[in-house]
Amino acid sequence: MAKKQKSFADKASGRGADADAVMVKYVKSVKSEKTGFWRFNEQMVKLLDGEDLNAALKRLDEASNLVDIDLSAFEATTNTDDTSSAGTDESKESSAVTDSEGEEE
Repeated sequence: MAKKQKSFADKASGRGADADAVMVKYVKSVKSEKTGFWRFNEQMVKLLDGEDLNAALKRLDEASNLVDIDLSAFEATTNTDDTSSAGTDESKESSAVTDSEGEEE
């Protein structure tokens, strides 16, 4: 079947999936650790399809928590597994040879 394509007029008139999205400036006040004065962090937040601001902030917070996950423990175990598996493969091959020789006798 042929792929349905948009005409230029359709592309120019519509914004696509972001048609119902609303951009909101979120300003958060934070007390500075160094100076003790208040600082203001500004962030643009996209509210999807009538979404509440608190729900959008929770969604962004969950996404940032996924980025902050420390995977170094998994990388360390996979590196040691790779080096130890090379040695075990050779020992398995040598034990397989001795096993097959032992069966023939």
